[in-house]
Formats: sequence, C-alpha cells, structure tokens
Amino acid sequence: MKVLKFGGTSVGSPERIRGVKKIIESEDSPCLIIVSAFQGITDELKHISELASNRDDEYMILLERLSPDI
Repeated sequence: MKVLKFGGTSVGSPERIRGVKKIIESEDSPCLIIVSAFQGITDELKHISELASNRDDEYMILLERLSPDI
C-alpha cells in the first residue's frame, strides 16, 4: 500500500485540488490518502483557539464562519 500525503499548498486552489485528483487517479495500487487542511485554515484555527483561550467571545463568530454546520 502506498501513502500519499498532500499539504496545505497542494489543496490551496481548485486547480491544485484537480492536480491532486489526477495524481490519485493515476495510481495503480491501493493508496492511503492524507490531506492537510486547506491553505490558511490551520492559521485561522490557531487564531480562533488563541481567542478562546483568552476568553474573547469573537472566537465563536470566527468558528461559526469557518464551519457553519457545527
């Protein structure tokens, strides 16, 4: 089994995501696919967690904007 890991820049735009899709589709053997958070999301989550740890209620607004279905 092959492990393919794609970092944030690899999924940073629609074109890059299509490129990742092509790479995955070109594989002949079974693969385990690991995808990092989209570009910028890790930094946003860090910012949200810092606000929350400082008891700044703005974190709730930002978290809702980031993931409205939670």
